[in-house]
Amino acid sequence: MQALQPLSTGQQEFDQIRTKGMTYVDKTPFIWRILQTLQPFFFLSRPRRFGKSLLINTLKELFLGRKELFDGLYIYDKIQWETYPVLHFDFSNMDFKNKGLGKAIHDRLKAIAHSYNISLQEDTIGSMFAELMATLHEKTGKQTVILIDEYDKPLTDVLEVGENKQAHEHRNILRSLYSVVKGSSAHIRFFFMTGISRFSKLSLFSDLNNLTDLTYFADFHDICGYTQEELETNFAPHLQNAADYQGVTLQELLQQVKRWYNGYSWNGKSKVYNPYSILRFLDAKEFRNFWFDSGTPKFLIEILKNRMVYDISNIQISMAEADNFDIDNLSLETLLFQTGYLTIKEIDRFKRYRLAYPNLEVEESMTQYILAAYAGNNKTSLAYEIVIAVEKHDIEKLIQTINALFAAIPYQLFDQHRERYFHAILFLAFKLCGFYIQSEISVATGRIDAVMHYENRIYVFEFKLNDSAENALQQIREKGYYNAYLNQGKEIYLLGIGFDSQSRTVADWKLEQV
Repeated sequence: MQALQPLSTGQQEFDQIRTKGMTYVDKTPFIWRILQTLQPFFFLSRPRRFGKSLLINTLKELFLGRKELFDGLYIYDKIQWETYPVLHFDFSNMDFKNKGLGKAIHDRLKAIAHSYNISLQEDTIGSMFAELMATLHEKTGKQTVILIDEYDKPLTDVLEVGENKQAHEHRNILRSLYSVVKGSSAHIRFFFMTGISRFSKLSLFSDLNNLTDLTYFADFHDICGYTQEELETNFAPHLQNAADYQGVTLQELLQQVKRWYNGYSWNGKSKVYNPYSILRFLDAKEFRNFWFDSGTPKFLIEILKNRMVYDISNIQISMAEADNFDIDNLSLETLLFQTGYLTIKEIDRFKRYRLAYPNLEVEESMTQYILAAYAGNNKTSLAYEIVIAVEKHDIEKLIQTINALFAAIPYQLFDQHRERYFHAILFLAFKLCGFYIQSEISVATGRIDAVMHYENRIYVFEFKLNDSAENALQQIREKGYYNAYLNQGKEIYLLGIGFDSQSRTVADWKLEQV
């Protein structure tokens, strides 16, 4: 078998990828397009592990004039190759947690100055930054290139439920650094900043209001991530290798890969793959939750739990809401979108975004994390017993499993939310099992608690707290909750469930076929 080209799994250094012959998806057409504009200040927001660091490293090597690394790439013969002084800040590698943010930035500025044999006289990070840009310009005769990767990591890493004291401290430190950029524009050839979130410019970039934000630009939608064409063109041997390993055809594999890892969109039309997940999949040749398991913020799960939000699969927000990431007033919808747990499925004529899970990897993982937060980490495995019960249409077994899930819930939490907690556990458990379930469906006669579809069966649920299953069934019948599902050629079952708040168990249930 012919040796496969090495994959750049976890590698973010452009020079290493090129010198070691790793597979590189050519994104230099986008860089060339950026360089054709007269505007030198740019910003791009994308979720974590989405290729932002590789993009920054590519820009670094380009402005350092390392033409040999670009041989065979689109941009190789398109530009005048020159060497510029580069100031590269990667906040994911600055050890601000141990040093403190101010000291970490101070050390980085000193290190860059030392690499250019410059001795800085100023002592505050803002004045040091301004001095470094001016001195490098004067010394080299070339304007500086500023590349800032993961600018918001000092903020997102310390966000928490409740007071965000440290986030405010870090914001003030970052503001003092960026405040000198606009005033130093005469010394700047090119400025590019990346991050996960798009914090309000008024809260962080009060003086940096001249950034061109590429996040939603149609021409730059695919600057990070892999398109379907890029995947099939650049990784054809690896895909065939994975298909052979799994014993399926290439087309069958591609359908599964698309379902698991494709779907990220910033315009509701074009879709890209998460590079990290794809590279890890091609390496392992097995479908797993690679991106999600590489780091999910606990505070995000805590917010979902505290606000009793469990169904995030279909949310609508305005464009302004999608952009307004404010540490003083965290919007859950904005948080989920900008961090990549939800993506744009469509944009209506009023410029409202419909957000949903991008793919199976994120949906399955997020459901499991939320269920673990609600029902206890040691009980999520019970959810899979529901699969067997539903497959066999064994409602008694289904109720037993539901009761086992509820046994793990701290009584304080249940007493606070009661019936909604019950809804949440059932919804998440069914969804984790892969069933198509909808909750709190509004119809003309009222609101259905839940409807679940499985093969040729449809289950219509009504839950009652401290009331009988018969009364629950009676409500379904009287309000005709099942009418919309008639004439579909499927069996329809009405399931009334009576839940006892004292014992926190299903005390009574009744099943009836229409």
